[in-house]
Amino acid sequence: MSKAQLYILRQVGVATLFIVGTLTAVIWLTQSMRFIKFILNRGLSLETFLELTMLLLPSFMLVTLPIALYLATMFTFNKMLNDRELVVMRSSGLSDLGLAKPIVLLGVIGMLICYFISLYLMPVSFRQFRNLQDDVRNNFSVGLIQEGAFNNFGSNLTIYVRQRVGDELRGVLVQDNRDPTKTTTMMAERGTVSSSESGPRVLMGRGNRQERDRTTGKISTLYFERYSFDFALGKRRKRIYLQPNERFLGQLLDPGNSDHERQYRNKLIAEGHNRLIAPLYAMALPLLGLLTMLAGQFNKRGQVLRIVVGLGLAGGMQGAAIGLYSASAKLNVLIPLAYANAIVPIVGCLVLLGKPDWRNALAAMFQRTRPMASMSAGSDAASGSRPKGAV
Repeated sequence: MSKAQLYILRQVGVATLFIVGTLTAVIWLTQSMRFIKFILNRGLSLETFLELTMLLLPSFMLVTLPIALYLATMFTFNKMLNDRELVVMRSSGLSDLGLAKPIVLLGVIGMLICYFISLYLMPVSFRQFRNLQDDVRNNFSVGLIQEGAFNNFGSNLTIYVRQRVGDELRGVLVQDNRDPTKTTTMMAERGTVSSSESGPRVLMGRGNRQERDRTTGKISTLYFERYSFDFALGKRRKRIYLQPNERFLGQLLDPGNSDHERQYRNKLIAEGHNRLIAPLYAMALPLLGLLTMLAGQFNKRGQVLRIVVGLGLAGGMQGAAIGLYSASAKLNVLIPLAYANAIVPIVGCLVLLGKPDWRNALAAMFQRTRPMASMSAGSDAASGSRPKGAV
């Protein structure tokens, strides 16, 4: 690889790292706002919050990395065009295919990273995310209990604590109306909160438990030195099946025979093929951006037209990818079109860049259309200047 190609590789690579970091951070910040409620409502620690949201990063990078490669290619070659660096490189004998070599190398690296994320890292991270999310939803913290106030947990459970010293509760009053046949009131001098397999539990010491039968109105009282009270705010739901983003490729392309998997068979297969298609855009998008910036001649007024055309083509490709994925989830026969949407631009760009006269062909095509437009404008002007009544 020549010094010019290494220069292009370094410029595009640094820009890609900056853009992918920025885009991923922005998406992470916006998506992490959904989990602020766990901090406010369930006393979630900052470490657990960061762990929960960081597990979403692989899915973000699968989207941002191809886009970052595309934007970095467009930005770098636009700068090189304006600084006349491409003119110097072409004068030294570097062909368009030679200019594309660093972009192809970065595209291959991006594809390998995306395949690692898509086929391994994303299902692993989503499984951990789901498990941690379930733990958080079933978690109960002492920090949720405000001292000197009646704390409602649901509509039928109320806890009052006179004082809270660290993890110890003093002066505990519990009103439990969850059982429709009886009402339970518990009072204790102290208590601590612990976790168990069935959920959060309060261990109370030196108190009494009063239970009133709602049918007969009879009250029974129990005095205790130690008493364990289970909150059971919500039973942990057993996960019968895995979500599509938690499955590995083999589990998607060859679903099982359960009722749920038979019902969503087309969607699972489409998701499996999308795991193979999505990384291809790490090569297709930067090559499309390179072809757009190398087309035509240098323009002193800037390359706005090329940039707009390139953004339009890339946006159309991404829009087609989203539409084909949604459609193929219903009709699997459309999956080959999704592959073609990613592979055809790669092959087409490489074939065009390999031809030395591809830019001249585009220029000749534009030159053929311009005289026709000017002749039409000239004839319209001539007809418009003809005096009224003239033959």
